[in-house]
Amino acid sequence: MLGYWASRLASGNGPDPMNVMSKSVEPNEAAPRGLTDRLGLTTAMQVIRRRLPLVSGFGLAGAVLVFALIMLQTPTYTAASLLLISPRETVSLETGASQTSPMSAVDSEIELLRSPALMDDLVDALGMQSADVFSTAQTDLANVIAIERRDNTGVVEIRASSSSAERAQLIADTYADVYLASQMNAHVSRDQQSNTLAWERLAQLRDDAQAAETALEAFRTEAGLDIDNDASEAVLSDLQSQVQQAQAALNERQARYRRIEEMRESGAPIQSVASNFTSPALTDLLQRSSDLNTRLAGLDRRYLPSHPDVQAARAERADMNRRIEQEVQRAAGELAGQVSAARATLEGTQRALRAATDSTRRPADASERLRDLEREATQARQVYESFLQRQQAVPTSPGSVDARLLARATLPPAPTSPQLRIAIALAIAAGLLCGLGAAMLVELFDKSVKNADDLEAKVGHKAIASVPTISRRMMQQMPPAERHPSGYLVGRPMSAFTEALRVLRTVIVYSKLDFSVKVVAITSALPNEGKTTISMCLARVAAMSGQKVCVVDCDLRMQSINDIVDIETDVGILQVLAGEAAWPDAIVRDPNSEADILPVATAGFTPRDVFGSQAMSRLITDLRAHYDLVILDCAPLLAVAETRTLVAQADTTVLVARAGKTPVGAMRAAVAQTEAAGGTVLGVALNYVLPHWQTYSDSLYYDQSKSYYSVS
Repeated sequence: MLGYWASRLASGNGPDPMNVMSKSVEPNEAAPRGLTDRLGLTTAMQVIRRRLPLVSGFGLAGAVLVFALIMLQTPTYTAASLLLISPRETVSLETGASQTSPMSAVDSEIELLRSPALMDDLVDALGMQSADVFSTAQTDLANVIAIERRDNTGVVEIRASSSSAERAQLIADTYADVYLASQMNAHVSRDQQSNTLAWERLAQLRDDAQAAETALEAFRTEAGLDIDNDASEAVLSDLQSQVQQAQAALNERQARYRRIEEMRESGAPIQSVASNFTSPALTDLLQRSSDLNTRLAGLDRRYLPSHPDVQAARAERADMNRRIEQEVQRAAGELAGQVSAARATLEGTQRALRAATDSTRRPADASERLRDLEREATQARQVYESFLQRQQAVPTSPGSVDARLLARATLPPAPTSPQLRIAIALAIAAGLLCGLGAAMLVELFDKSVKNADDLEAKVGHKAIASVPTISRRMMQQMPPAERHPSGYLVGRPMSAFTEALRVLRTVIVYSKLDFSVKVVAITSALPNEGKTTISMCLARVAAMSGQKVCVVDCDLRMQSINDIVDIETDVGILQVLAGEAAWPDAIVRDPNSEADILPVATAGFTPRDVFGSQAMSRLITDLRAHYDLVILDCAPLLAVAETRTLVAQADTTVLVARAGKTPVGAMRAAVAQTEAAGGTVLGVALNYVLPHWQTYSDSLYYDQSKSYYSVS
């Protein structure tokens, strides 16, 4: 700003600075704007800079609060067990064809793992296995268990979460065991149903084959194809012997068959029934069943009934009993067939005996009929044997998938939540939101002027000087008697504060090119804006610049200049205006500069309008002729009516506003009342400006130019 005014004075042309500053500034809508301005980034950064302590405080509080809330949550541990689910072949017993189940079978098993029925089984299993009473409901278990398939493989992960690492491991492992046990039970049930149908079909084929063979033997006997036409006594004797043997064989087989049927009807154990047969297969199955019972008894002593090994052994025993039952059925069927065959043999032998006795000739077409029966018997026997071999090759009817435990859950070494990194990230995000939100909220309700941009945009007048605040640390370095801004100005002539006052003096002195500005009124809209400090500092900096300057204390109520310079006098401006003393007699020399001060007497106050009198006009005329610069330190414009009279008598008026405190509405009212009273507003001296509140429109952009100043 100082360079601007110097260049305008050196060039000697251009618009009148006074006129430019005294007019309301309208925003230039056609002026080019950067992307940051269009997006509001510049404004946002300015808000953050101004409210940095607020942003930091609320941001830190929000971050600490969110971090504490997250980290104080109950830790959650997650354990995972792995299952391998693989599609397998299904075999049709009718056609013998095999086909492979699609991978959709794996998805079906995953849905089964998520089923409520399996959750009920898990609740029961946890109630038996847990050391304490585990009363978790099915819905709660559904919330802590996650079933996921790894990529497109058959590996299924069962994840369980709990506040206890041991419980998470227990839930994951037990759920895998429950699923495997349910799969095994389902397979056994399917096997039993499939085998029952298969053995019923096998028994039907066996009966058909036996019926065909019996018919063949009966026809052969009836036709007498096995007897010589010229029967002899030896032949008859032999036939009679065969009849006796056939009768004995039939009696023996019928007795065995009746005994077995009676045992089965009485509910005797299948092992006892099987022991009545001499079949090697049954002997082997009985031995294996005995070994399995021994092993199962050992498992029952070691594990709970829901343990997978116990479940597997029981399923194997059920399968073994089923196979024994099937073998008993088959042996009983064969025994029944033997009874039928013995009966048929007996009947055939008897018919042969009768035929031999009667010397009956076989019919002419007996040979052809015999061939047909032999062919039918052979075909029936082949179908039966083929089905029997297929059933023995595929003893069970497998399901669509194989499932096995790939890995048991391990004890989680650390909780999965809360996680420190996530907590820190969320805390930082919450801190930023809290800090920025608080800054924006405060900024929204803050109607005060903050920098030169605010003044120009909201008040319509430029800030002719932005006076930075003096830090407490720098003020503490001053002698006790000089610890006020005017003393700091004299003691630190190379500071940014002093330079801002030089800028203000330069703008005032050279604001008019056609005449010299000598009388300037310094006022503010409201009290406590620092207008007396600006007046005294302006007087001292003008005196230090070589000007002859006088500051007149026109604030009859506060008498602040007396406190700054430590003046105690009985003669002041009121005595001069009353004609009781000449003004030179009331002048007090500033001890720290060459500036003169016309103070208010210690007991000086009058309700009369002394500033609108002819005496005041004469006083200003005399001071104008005697001094290079006369500074009128006026009372606040909106608080005291007499200030309106003073601004009309001054060459120009400087309004003082306090950054971050003076409301925009008050500044607008002060400008309007000054102009309505006949005064001319030169501009606004923005006081107490923090360095990080400044923009490029301020007279001293401290952040960018602080290297020019020895101290702030």
